[in-house]
Amino acid sequence: MSGPVRRRRTIVAANPVLYTIGKVLVLGCAVVMVLHVVAVIGRALIRPDSGPLLEVLALLNAGQERSLAAWWTAALLIGAALAAAVVAKLSTQTQTSGRSREALSWTVLTVVFAMLSLDEVVSLHERGASWTAAAIDAGSPLALLGWIIPATAVLVLSLVVLVPVFRALPRRPRTYIIAGLGTSITAALGLEFVNVLLVNAGTELRWRHIVMAAEEAIEMLGVLIILAGTSMALRITYVDGTLTLKYLGREAGGES
Repeated sequence: MSGPVRRRRTIVAANPVLYTIGKVLVLGCAVVMVLHVVAVIGRALIRPDSGPLLEVLALLNAGQERSLAAWWTAALLIGAALAAAVVAKLSTQTQTSGRSREALSWTVLTVVFAMLSLDEVVSLHERGASWTAAAIDAGSPLALLGWIIPATAVLVLSLVVLVPVFRALPRRPRTYIIAGLGTSITAALGLEFVNVLLVNAGTELRWRHIVMAAEEAIEMLGVLIILAGTSMALRITYVDGTLTLKYLGREAGGES
């Protein structure tokens, strides 16, 4: 029993910087969602028809497409992209065939995370609704799915690239990154589908906003898991004013 306990303490002690950053990011997510609750309550009590107050409440409402929550999720994804870029750079310092594949995989993930961040900001996926409308008859039930159809198609095609990318990564970071991506994608597609059903059933707007807010919160959780997985490939120490970064490679996954 003493062996596993000592190992856990070593891991925590080796990454105090990452743990501190993680706590700050979690706190940021909590603040964003608290502001969402404040915005919803404020909108219900004050009921502004127009003006700056209405715009501020809309900005804080995570149920809105371009909100503070969407911006924060985009910022987290940019953080994940930067972290993956750093890992990719550090992994090239040891020139082996295995490290070369890992560096390429981390580079691909850098691009993927950056594209997801861009989509969060400018809502590229929303353009898929027009593609669906052009390809499917308006009377078909599938037309109600909007951007879900092209997004699912892109996801399936992406697996052709991502499967070999994931296989090249250390086990533990890979597990967390896949779990994080799965969480975010499931929230985006699954809860969007739920929202479509609610709209089709004529459900009150407040319930649809609740679903949209839950979607944004779960997406943030997924990105935090992605960041945690990416950080597991690094050891960051800060001693006497000197910041040191080391790529752990297979050591991060408990592999030899």
